[in-house]
Amino acid sequence: MGSASRRSGEGETPARSIRTVLAVFVALIVVVVVGLVLAVSYLQASGDAFRQYDALREYTEQNGIGSVCLVDKGLSLVDDDLNPRMEEGLEEFSGAYDAAGDDPSAIDLVALRDRLAPGFPGDLDLYIIDADGVIRFSTVPDVLGVDFRQFPAFYTRLTAIREGDAFAADRVVRSIENRNDLNVSGRLRKFAYLPTSDHRYVLELGIDTTEFGLVRSRLSYADTVRILLENNPDLAAVRIIDVYGNVVAGDTAGKVAGADVMDVLANRTSATIEDPAGRTTTRLVFVDLRDPATVTDGSVVLELIFDRSRVDAVGEHLLIVYLAIGLAAALLGLGLAAWLSRSVGAAVGAVIDDADRIAGGDLDHTVRGLNTTEFVRLGGSINRMVQRIREYSEEIERKESEIRIAAGIQTAFLPRGIPQPRGCDIAAFTLPAREVGGDFYDFFGQGDGRYAVAIADVAGKGVPAALYMALSRTAVRTVARWCRMPAETIRRANDTVIEDAGSVSFVTLFYAVVDEQARTLTYVNAGHNPPLLRRADGTVECLEPTGPVIGFLEGMEYGEVTIPLLPGDLLVLYTDGVTEAESGSGGMFGEERLRAVVEDAAALPAGAVADAIRDAVAAFAGDDLQSDDITVVVLRVTG
Repeated sequence: MGSASRRSGEGETPARSIRTVLAVFVALIVVVVVGLVLAVSYLQASGDAFRQYDALREYTEQNGIGSVCLVDKGLSLVDDDLNPRMEEGLEEFSGAYDAAGDDPSAIDLVALRDRLAPGFPGDLDLYIIDADGVIRFSTVPDVLGVDFRQFPAFYTRLTAIREGDAFAADRVVRSIENRNDLNVSGRLRKFAYLPTSDHRYVLELGIDTTEFGLVRSRLSYADTVRILLENNPDLAAVRIIDVYGNVVAGDTAGKVAGADVMDVLANRTSATIEDPAGRTTTRLVFVDLRDPATVTDGSVVLELIFDRSRVDAVGEHLLIVYLAIGLAAALLGLGLAAWLSRSVGAAVGAVIDDADRIAGGDLDHTVRGLNTTEFVRLGGSINRMVQRIREYSEEIERKESEIRIAAGIQTAFLPRGIPQPRGCDIAAFTLPAREVGGDFYDFFGQGDGRYAVAIADVAGKGVPAALYMALSRTAVRTVARWCRMPAETIRRANDTVIEDAGSVSFVTLFYAVVDEQARTLTYVNAGHNPPLLRRADGTVECLEPTGPVIGFLEGMEYGEVTIPLLPGDLLVLYTDGVTEAESGSGGMFGEERLRAVVEDAAALPAGAVADAIRDAVAAFAGDDLQSDDITVVVLRVTG
């Protein structure tokens, strides 16, 4: 019987010591909790760094495009001052051609130039270009024989001028110095053109003056490059390249761009070039500045080279720091577990119960301090870790609260009702994105049958954008109460916004006044997406910008345009959230799709047109998250 008892004892599973169980369990708690906290903290910190990098990169690109367009607009206003005098000079040139019996060789070009020159600044030169695009006669011997067919786009425009009857003026552009100059990198000159009466030649005037260089020193792309570099620490280099591949601003100004840039110029579309080895991303942004009224294409490529070294270094540093913290915390936890394992086993159950309760989500519960120094320390350590988790949760809740506040601000400032001027049908909607932005639309009456309509998009997102939206809307409304001229209203509103908030952001705005008695719409487009105006006869017009964005520069002037409103006309105002809505494949909705939707819904009421646009954008985007606010205002003229 004693033998049987010994065999039974030998077959039982040995019980684990309480010291071992306690050491393992406490170590696991410490390692898991610390690991989760550190992992979440690291992902948040590194994610914030990369999101900031991407947001700053996108802002830099948009700011660069806007600056280039603003400089180009300023230059165009200056360049066009000489057009009337050049047209008069070309008329005299044409008279000399007719007097020579349509024989250009019989014209004394030097004498004609000397007679015309006193009316022009700088040096004046004359050119006669034949139907083959070749300069046959000129006061500049070096350019005789230059064949413009080697520049197909320019030659096509020359041919159209020769076959037409109208005067055409170019902007101030780089000139060709001789027959071997294929890069068009000569002096700055301004040219104007007029066809001969027999359409065999194009007569050309060219002006060369130092004033052109002085103007470009005041309105310079170089300032754009400097400002972009100053405002983005990750921007390694900026260049601006013209349509001939010449670098007009940047570190390598005066040189010819590489093959990638030439491909972008040829395709007239932007491109992105990644260099993982060099940790750079190059954005080649095509800025379309082509003007149908000029001969030379003024478009440029904005080359932005972003260096990822800083943000990568931040990520690597964060990883090292959090790994070190995690390792230190794990080592501390293991040592603490070994120390606590020597304590009385009865205390272990209480600690386990407390830990289970915390793991169940009760973050307000604290580990009880037991009657030993070791367990008091353990309880305090776990409580501190839980406090960090609670603080992190509260931070998430705070950010979500900010988003809710911004959404509330945005919603509160939308008009409570939509006026319906006599003979008009108006509808509008806005779809906020997941992260609140700064879109808004507004309607209000000005009396005497005049109604103001506005749609705007504030740069940025979140509470700052919502507050800037509120300021901009209030400024426009306040000025409009006593100012009835749209251009003056926007000018004063722009100055008010900058005076109150400074140039911390900017707003694209379309502001119009509908006069139900005169049946007209007078508008100002401050850098906003051009609204689509579909006339009753099916033609479509774009209401292009008449001035810069609001909040960028003080003292800006804005033009206003008045157009008639005819029965059957349909006006669609929208923000870039419509045309830049993305599908799962990465494509954008675009203006062409918008035009097609408007055309299909052209006979429907304003509300149905708005619904059609909303449905088309939603179908195009599919299940993808909406990245930007979508706002649409539709005005139909019913009678």
